[in-house]
Amino acid sequence: GSVLGFSDAASSSASKGESVADTIRIISCYADICAMRHPKEGAPMVAASFSGIPVINAGDGGHQHPTQTLTDLMTIRSLKGRLNHLTVGLCGDLKFGRTVHSLINALSRYDNIRFIFISPEELRVPDYVIEMLKEKNIPYEEVIRLEDSLPQLDLLYMTRVQRERFFNEEDYIRLKDFYILDKKKMKLARPDMLVLHPLPRVNEISVEVDDDPRAAYFRQVQYGVYARMALI
Repeated sequence: GSVLGFSDAASSSASKGESVADTIRIISCYADICAMRHPKEGAPMVAASFSGIPVINAGDGGHQHPTQTLTDLMTIRSLKGRLNHLTVGLCGDLKFGRTVHSLINALSRYDNIRFIFISPEELRVPDYVIEMLKEKNIPYEEVIRLEDSLPQLDLLYMTRVQRERFFNEEDYIRLKDFYILDKKKMKLARPDMLVLHPLPRVNEISVEVDDDPRAAYFRQVQYGVYARMALI
């Protein structure tokens, strides 16, 4: 296999105003599969409807990130041995974090799942996600303090506060250090709790946690290789 492509739409004809539909028609002539990460929500779905080849959604704006979720499910299944009977804490930017939205969607299909959403008021999980959980009668709670939730969790999914999603620098600076997971906080957690993170991290997980056997985020990257190999 070989890879063609561009890391940024600015280096493609999209910068000249080419539509997603036209771009995918051109790519279909050159490649066997298209993996698309796009800043606009829904772009991969539009691409798939015009494409002559399979389109993999590698993240669309603040909406979804399905390949990361396949990675997350594989990590949880491999390290926990199950995908049901779990209390899952999701912490950080739950408003714009596409990995969070996809993971909630996937885990909500399994039995006896309970969610704890840990975020500042400004970065709460979107209403459409809450409505979906209410429709399915899946228990959830929204809290602000990480320390209060840690003792209950089977999984803690940390996320970074994303600078690129903010309209102004002041809000980003105010919220970027809202949660920092360190050794002291880890003492509150269960001995078998797993810490996951879609990476990259900024400073929301202290490097001192890396040596904790419960820190699974680098193993998660390895599972991501296998999940994407299987998908291709």
